[in-house]
Amino acid sequence: MRKTSNSPVTESRHYSLSSGRLYLVSGTACVLIALFFVLWRGPLPFEDLIRKIAQKDWEEGMRLASQPEMLRKYYRLFLGGCFGLVGFATLLSIVSSRLGELKRAILWRVICTLACTFALCLYIFKITTDGPWLPINVLMSNPSALPIFGHRLLFVWLAKALQAVVPTLSPLRGYYISQIVAALLAIYAVGRWSVLFIGEALSPFGQVLAVILISVCLDYRNFYDIGIVFFYTCGLLALYSQKYFWFVAVVTLGTLNHENALLLVPIAAFLLFDTEPRRVWMTVVGTSLAGYMLARAAMQSLIPFQRHVDWGIWSNMTKPFIFYREMSYSLLALGGWFVLGLISLPACDERLRRLLLLFPMLLIVTFLFGQFHEPRQFNAFIPVLIAILLSALRQMLDLEMSTVKGDSR
Repeated sequence: MRKTSNSPVTESRHYSLSSGRLYLVSGTACVLIALFFVLWRGPLPFEDLIRKIAQKDWEEGMRLASQPEMLRKYYRLFLGGCFGLVGFATLLSIVSSRLGELKRAILWRVICTLACTFALCLYIFKITTDGPWLPINVLMSNPSALPIFGHRLLFVWLAKALQAVVPTLSPLRGYYISQIVAALLAIYAVGRWSVLFIGEALSPFGQVLAVILISVCLDYRNFYDIGIVFFYTCGLLALYSQKYFWFVAVVTLGTLNHENALLLVPIAAFLLFDTEPRRVWMTVVGTSLAGYMLARAAMQSLIPFQRHVDWGIWSNMTKPFIFYREMSYSLLALGGWFVLGLISLPACDERLRRLLLLFPMLLIVTFLFGQFHEPRQFNAFIPVLIAILLSALRQMLDLEMSTVKGDSR
């Protein structure tokens, strides 16, 4: 009889199936072992050895060594955690390898969005402090005691809704959870915005830029800074995609987060006045302005305030020289990025250049009512700056690709 031999392709496929089954069995076994350790209450392997090691550890370890049940608990949880991580990572790699390219790309973007959100949240938890002029607990319990800030309540209401569901939730934890939601929304919106300028595959670059630019602007705790990035990104997306109903909704709802949502209205007029029929762009501008005024009137009716702005003209003429250290921090935080954006302007199309109108408007508003030594005053410009930088990056990548193709010929 003639002996047949398998082709290399068949052998490779057989090896791949065998290794895939091995990984599947190994991953499942690790997860089951992790579950066993979580539920098990009896003696554990090498428990005596762990006790001896604990006796030579720091003071905390020595205390555990004298409490067998406590030592067994944490040893058990440690083993369960190790096996669980190995099993989860193994199963995740199997799932990823069996997905098609499209689904794998979607999974990649989802995980990237979550990773960027977690990174931004870490900055929120570690860096932000409670400003004495804006205590979180007062804002949540009695916003009428804080003029101006007491009308920026969109994410405050979210925190209060969480407290209604979980009465034991502290104001600080309610704030943190509301900002996790705001960060997730902002990072996702920036990802969709970035697609317009660098494509789907490289859009996570915009999300990473958002984490950097937002985090360097974080200072005192407030409910609205990250929400500003979200609403401005959504507003610009709605204008670019010609979804004008959504633009009006964004301006109206964004006003409940911060009154500077008004600046989106002149941006819409400047972007649309010669690209859409007059009846269209005037309707968009008029309706969005009406939505803004309706939201402001509703907030004034709900929580009446005698003053709605704090004038800062003279302060802004003096504070940059008095608080020169704080001013230098602001320049270091954003100065390099704005310079990079300035030299990236040749890569931008006409529509994107029109969005630059937002920057002088923010300068004027900051001069009148804000403080220049706070980089957070320019949060609204973050999506525009990201679009500028991504446009330049895309131009450089296209140039690099054309150079490589020319060399290969």
